[in-house]
Amino acid sequence: MQLIDKVKINEKSVLETFQEEIPSIYFSDKTEKEYKKFKENFEYMYRYLFKFPPDMFRDKNLIDFGAGTGEGTVCYANWGAKCTLVEMNNLAQKISKNIFQKYTDNFNQHRFIHSSIFDYESPETQETYDIVHCRGVLSHTADKKGAFSKISNFLKPGGYLIFGDPNKIGGFQNMLQRYIVYSLGKNRNHMEEICETLFHDDITRSVKSRAIRTRRSIIFDRWIIEQQDDPSVEEVLSWFQKNNLRFYSSHP
Repeated sequence: MQLIDKVKINEKSVLETFQEEIPSIYFSDKTEKEYKKFKENFEYMYRYLFKFPPDMFRDKNLIDFGAGTGEGTVCYANWGAKCTLVEMNNLAQKISKNIFQKYTDNFNQHRFIHSSIFDYESPETQETYDIVHCRGVLSHTADKKGAFSKISNFLKPGGYLIFGDPNKIGGFQNMLQRYIVYSLGKNRNHMEEICETLFHDDITRSVKSRAIRTRRSIIFDRWIIEQQDDPSVEEVLSWFQKNNLRFYSSHP
């Protein structure tokens, strides 16, 4: 089977899973208080952990690949960035449009493009961005190295690429857990029951953390999603080198 066929088959399975339970909903189904909490935690993470203070986003053109429901992207918009959200899940993108309408005062300055990373074509020839963002996405593709090169092509000289995925070593335990769930589970409902039985305390801790997500969204995102190929640190650094990018910072 050719790589392009594997990519398409994988995209279909990931889309089906994440349309059943969208993993990027943090506050849009909750209260203004929950949004305020999320926003404060988000700014802390970027300012103090990633070393990307909000001022870096002011008056910048930003593209977010795999933007999901836009619940992180709207923070960049409110820090002054003009955002392009690329997302293949139309259900998630509908939520992102509602969020931008509610939490920004310049909705028409942002673009929402329904596309996968591999199918995305710039609306304008040779269009590039000050900031390219892609977090928690490439490990769900069948060609993460190719996807990294694709998104790197949209970065301006002197710009920043903000990339994040679980680390292969750090995620080893989770991969073993997924193997158990897939080995024992007869269907998705059964797999959910297994996760609740085996990882109940872990899920509870996640619900109580900064993530503010439901138990089911955590289960789908960590154990039921079919494709999860976490990169190693060595792999990521080799991608940086291949695409002529200089490493700036990381967390952890």
